[in-house]
Amino acid sequence: MSSTVLLKLLSEVECTRISISSCRIVISKESGSSISIEALSTSNSSGFPAQLSTASWDFISFQLWITHKDAPTLLASMEGQVYPPRALLLDWYDCNARELPWRKNPEPWPVLLSEFILQQTKMEVGLGYWKRMYERFPTLHEMSISSLEEVMLLWQGCGYYARARNLHKLSVIIGSRDPPIIPSDPKELEKLPGIGPYTSAAVASISFDVPIAVVDGNVKRVYSRLNAIEHTNLTDVQEWANISLDETRPGDWNQAIMELGAIICTPRAPKCNSCPVSENCKAILTDNPTKYPASKRRSSTKVNGHALVISSPDGIVLSQRKGSQLGGLWGVPITEDPNGLQTLCIDNDIKSPERVGEIHHAFSHRDFHLQVWKVDVVKGGIRSDSVPISRLDQRILDAAGCGES
Repeated sequence: MSSTVLLKLLSEVECTRISISSCRIVISKESGSSISIEALSTSNSSGFPAQLSTASWDFISFQLWITHKDAPTLLASMEGQVYPPRALLLDWYDCNARELPWRKNPEPWPVLLSEFILQQTKMEVGLGYWKRMYERFPTLHEMSISSLEEVMLLWQGCGYYARARNLHKLSVIIGSRDPPIIPSDPKELEKLPGIGPYTSAAVASISFDVPIAVVDGNVKRVYSRLNAIEHTNLTDVQEWANISLDETRPGDWNQAIMELGAIICTPRAPKCNSCPVSENCKAILTDNPTKYPASKRRSSTKVNGHALVISSPDGIVLSQRKGSQLGGLWGVPITEDPNGLQTLCIDNDIKSPERVGEIHHAFSHRDFHLQVWKVDVVKGGIRSDSVPISRLDQRILDAAGCGES
């Protein structure tokens, strides 16, 4: 049981305002066994945590008894947080961590690149993109002197293209500094494009051994299940992560908890029998660990519209998109108005296109249902494989039979 938690409890019940001659803390396991610790003190309650800090408890609940005027009184009883045992989890990580290229030599640039790619992309897909990007940009300097279009072309298909734009912008900013190095201070990292609290903590701890805890979806899930909490908030999870942190191996510790969530404590079908910290887990006792944390229902907006493929012997008529979602990528003319086909044709000086199919493409909060139209022209256009395009546009071209034009 953390001395920080004990101190917080003592503060909340205002022990300092009454005369305490002794206290007894009862720490209970789920198995039903309990341990009592006697601690003598004066009216100053700050002595209790100091006397108890040598005991490293990861247990479930405790009671605080005080003796006041020779009468034992139960002053407070509360559920304690469950924390993963450090030695067990680190030993498990040392033996079971996946072999990832940026873990062999966790320099700042390859780690930063991995964090950008894996923010919204699963490992099995993201690893291929990381290898492709790192082969072309083995240093931050190499990316800083490249064009955004080249970065976007390599990122093509990975989705969430704002990540690629921010990564390129970040490389240019750092590349212009003297010296052009990635900062180790989490606060300085957060000043860079595309970097928030999670990415800054990950890079700082993994590459620079800065003792700072990370919180991502995996960490939240491990916390929720260890403590059988359906609804969590970021503040509570961050506090739990801060207390759990192994400051001697912060990078490995952060990766260990995330690895646990990624390959053992998975959203569906968790491998509880293989979990190194299952003995401390409250959720496993419910026989339904997937209940924790409660899943959030995502609402999405349905978009009905039209896409116009203008084809010529030279290629496809494409233009560079603007906006936050697909900005920087190239694509065919699209309207999100279900009655907007005529306007789309007029804007592009096209008459009598042929309907060739339809596609459905889902983004995180928008579902596109597009009717695909095609028309052949004499000249104009470029090869679609010469510029970066989104998966949405690739599917439109495939529906029109122009997938490799």
